[in-house]
Amino acid sequence: MKRRNPNWAAHYPPALILAGVVAGLAGCMTLPKAPHELQAEIARAEWAIVPAANAWVHVPEARLVMERRAGGLVEQRIALPNATVLQGDNFIFLRAITSGSPGVIRLERVLEQAGGLPYPFSQDDLSAMRGRTDSAGALSWAEWGDGAGTSCVLALRRLGVGARVLPGQASAIDMVLRNCVRGEADAALAPAAPDAVAFSAQARPSGDISQRNLSPLAAPAP
Repeated sequence: MKRRNPNWAAHYPPALILAGVVAGLAGCMTLPKAPHELQAEIARAEWAIVPAANAWVHVPEARLVMERRAGGLVEQRIALPNATVLQGDNFIFLRAITSGSPGVIRLERVLEQAGGLPYPFSQDDLSAMRGRTDSAGALSWAEWGDGAGTSCVLALRRLGVGARVLPGQASAIDMVLRNCVRGEADAALAPAAPDAVAFSAQARPSGDISQRNLSPLAAPAP
């Protein structure tokens, strides 16, 4: 058997050896994907119907809960009833943020992830958004009314660890609500209220949650 020369490295230039080491390491490493690559990947993913008990928020009137995942991202879309004559669907869009630091929420990016600016809202409505802070954190929303008893809201929230127990390895959940109702805007905002978003559908306790601490039980893992 032919033995390898223990001084084999002496026969190769240092630069060539270094290049080989770098190439080997590059072959073992997976570079993180850019945000636009992740968005394109999950946009191609198929939505799957999941049990209502797997919803990340508690909305008893939900008609359908769907979920999709790709590239480490997980999204849910919850269909809400629409008793108005306005076109378009009422929905809650949720995206679990699994990066270490969720960063600052950006309105345009979140709306793009949710499928774009929903009817009947326009960019002018976004420039006049209202806001308040409650027990679930900051809530921002735009209002639209037809003057004949129909009210629509487009609401956004970022739910962090201080607001609730998060699903799986998420560091935050971004939420978009489009809801049109026969009545006042406050009624349309109900699915984004603290008693709806502070718990998952499965982990929400019965009774008055305003006097309870957040549940230590983990929500359904994504």
